[in-house]
Formats: sequence, C-alpha cells, structure tokens
Amino acid sequence: MSADGTVHHEEPAAPASPAAAAPPFPGAKTERATRDTPLRTIKEADYLSLDPEIQQALSDRIDLYYGTPLDIFPASEHTRKPDRFHVLFARQIEERFPDDADLRGRIHDYGRDVFKGLLFYMLGKRGLQLAALLGLAWLATSGPAMFAQVATTPPLPLALTILAMLLVCGVVAGIGLIVFTQYRVQLENRSYELSREIVQRTRELQNLYTNIKAMPDQSETQFQMDGPAWGRRSGFLMRLLLWMGARLEYLEKYTQVEMWRVRRERYWMNWAGGILTVLVVTVWAAVFIALPPPAGADAGFRVLQGAAILLGFAQSLWSYFTLRTPPNIVREKLGSESWIRYASLDLDNAVGDQSRRDKERLVEYRSLTRGR
Repeated sequence: MSADGTVHHEEPAAPASPAAAAPPFPGAKTERATRDTPLRTIKEADYLSLDPEIQQALSDRIDLYYGTPLDIFPASEHTRKPDRFHVLFARQIEERFPDDADLRGRIHDYGRDVFKGLLFYMLGKRGLQLAALLGLAWLATSGPAMFAQVATTPPLPLALTILAMLLVCGVVAGIGLIVFTQYRVQLENRSYELSREIVQRTRELQNLYTNIKAMPDQSETQFQMDGPAWGRRSGFLMRLLLWMGARLEYLEKYTQVEMWRVRRERYWMNWAGGILTVLVVTVWAAVFIALPPPAGADAGFRVLQGAAILLGFAQSLWSYFTLRTPPNIVREKLGSESWIRYASLDLDNAVGDQSRRDKERLVEYRSLTRGR
C-alpha cells in the first residue's frame, strides 16, 4: 500500500530473510515502511568491523535516517480524522530507527502503565469516597437506635453516633493514605526499572560513540600507504558518528513526546477526578436529604443528617486535595538526571575537531614534502 492509500498488486515476495526488520513495538499503532533493514540486530562488533558487507549494511541502516524524506501530507485525502501528532511522530521514528524499537516499546508501555495506574487510582479513591458517604448515611439513619441499646441516657446515642461518623472518616482516610503510598511505590518501581534500562542503552550508545570518534585518527597506522582507503574509512566513520548521535537524539525526543502524553493525561485526569468528586458528594447529599426520616426519628436525626453532610463534604474535599497525584511525580521518580543526553555528546565540536585535525595533518604533510 502506498502513502496515499492506493493498493498495488505485486508478485508474491520471497520469504523474508533473517535480516528483515523487526516488527513495531507493542502498542504502537503504526505501520512500518516497506523497506528492508539489512541487520535485524546490530552487534557492537559490527560498528568496528572492516567487513565491506557489514559496512554496507550499516550504511543502508544510516540511510534510513538521512535518506528518508518526510511525508508532507501523511494522511490520505478523506474524511477520516488524521492521526494525533504523537502517533505521526512515533511512525516517523519507527521508520528511521528500527534498532531502538525495543527501548521505545518499554517507554511506550511505561506511559500506558502510568495512565492505567492513574485511572484505577482515581476510581479507587472515588470508591472509598462513596463507601464513606454511605457509611455516614447509614450511621445517621440507624446509629441512634443501634447505640440506644448500650447507652440509655438520651444524649449519649447521639454523641456515640457522631463519634462513629468521625471514626468512619478516619478509617477511610487511613485506607486512602495506604492506597496512595502503594500507588506511589509501584510507580517508583516501574520508573526505576525504565530509568535503569534507558541509562544502560544510552551509556552503550555513548561508549560506541566515543570509540568511533577516536577511530579515524587511530586508523592512520593501518592505512599509512593507502590514503584513499583511509579517506573512505574515515568518511564512513564520520557518517556512523553522526548517526549514533541521531539515535540518541531521537530516543530523547521520543521520550519527551511520551512524557508529554503522560503529563497531558494527568492534567485531564485531575479535572475528571475533581468533577467526579463533586458529582458523587452532591448527588449523595441530594438523595440523602430527599429521603424521609426513619420511623420514630426525632429532632436529633436532622442534627445527625447535617453532621453527616458536613463530614461527607469535608472527607471528599480532603481526599481530592490531599491524595491526588502530584503534578511532577513522574519527573521525580523517573530520575532523568542520570541519563546520557544528546547534548553531552558534543557532536558538532567532535566533527569540527576531526576536520581541524585532518587539515593540520594535510598542512604538516605539505610542509614535510615541500623540499623533496
């Protein structure tokens, strides 16, 4: 299928070789471009190899980035809504850097896990809120009669009922704090695991980058009598160096987009949680007020009803403002400060220094041979 959606009938293709591209990462709603990526898994030794076939395979892989033009009109001309930007961006990265699909998949899954955890946590809080409200309503309705069996003095059942209401709010608040702590611990564990994987991958890329950066000068002893071969090798290594920097850059960009999604989802989930909190307590209060008082209830029922409503609103607002997910919880737990960043490669100066050294060698060589 072409970019404009047209289906072309072709002859059956030969069976895919082991060098075929790996499938997209789980959860990515994109389709990989129909191009052959020669190396299914690039090994560290491939970057340093002098084998022409491996060098050509790496050159083809590099061309996926430098030789793939952007589709200016990525959606076909029909009435269907175009993809969201993060889907379009993920597809472009998937086409150009298939080798890092596994790590991008982990980053993607982390973002979805954060969203699911946030959703279930919000619904769990609302469930606790509803349980507390129903408990308060039940105590206001049945509490005096229940406590009258153990306290015969008229004010005592009323006081014990209010005390029981406070106890219910305290128990629900304690359960909420425990759930909130568990929620943060689980998020911290997932964040630590992802951060460890990112640090490991980016450190590997940085080590390869450092080794490749030194190789053009180190190859001088290998190509002492073959200037063209040394030039070809140095040119290939410079392309490889630029591509290694691009891989690290686009890992960083992809992570940024995924974290943008997480922050957007947390923002809207915060609004949804606030609206749901007010809706639950308001509907509960309206129904509770509309219900007829129990048979034989005296003026004390209205006192308990008012106390239950006040405690219900207080517990609901406390739950929302105190137990809501902090805005920067992912930033704090993910620990991105320890990652190897694209800016730390100093790629422009590395290429500039290599060019400077080559020019210095050329002038030195001319000076040495001028008198011959």
